[in-house]
Amino acid sequence: MSRKQQRIADKLAAQQHVKERRALALRVFQDVDELVDSEIARSAAKGRPSSCVKGCSHCCRQELHAPRAEVEAIVEWLETSAPHLIPDLKTRIASWLDWYRTEYPRLAASGLAPRDAFHAHGPPCPALVDDACSIHPVRPVFCRTHHVTSPPDACRPPGDPARLDVPVESMRIFTRTASVATKLRVLIESQGADFNGTVHLLAEWLAHLLGVEAQPWRTAAPIR
Repeated sequence: MSRKQQRIADKLAAQQHVKERRALALRVFQDVDELVDSEIARSAAKGRPSSCVKGCSHCCRQELHAPRAEVEAIVEWLETSAPHLIPDLKTRIASWLDWYRTEYPRLAASGLAPRDAFHAHGPPCPALVDDACSIHPVRPVFCRTHHVTSPPDACRPPGDPARLDVPVESMRIFTRTASVATKLRVLIESQGADFNGTVHLLAEWLAHLLGVEAQPWRTAAPIR
């Protein structure tokens, strides 16, 4: 096989791998939702309903990580079902990256924990629009499994005058969905990649796959 033929074969194989990852990510999203809905119903039956509703977006200020496969599914959805969202999303991504490269290192150097730096001082997830997730149908597993039974105002960041001084009570959902999410790890590793190496902050992957900036994690300050 010539070098040109090998390049073509490699490109076709890579494209097939992407299709497989995107298809599995969508199935994982669906399976996780079924498990989460079941757990929410079980908790509600015990008098502990989920407090998470549309318009409550405190959790969208966390460190949101996702593997490449999940974000590939997000980007495909954006390009095929919601292309009108992409221009403004790119602008918010660029702004988020600017904060991450300038303000976040300063906050980290001051001794502030990463969670507090993101939650209390950082911009929200670039996909958040008017306190609602603009990519909700294809949001990452990390977001799908995050539910609390404590009052929503308990999730406000430190220093917020409206914050309730009560413990945040998270629903133990991820352990029930872990085996489903592991399917992506198995597929990615079967394709010859290190799964952990494909996990970055959601905003970084969106920047890379939407063409805002190639591999932004290479120029970012490490998260302690």
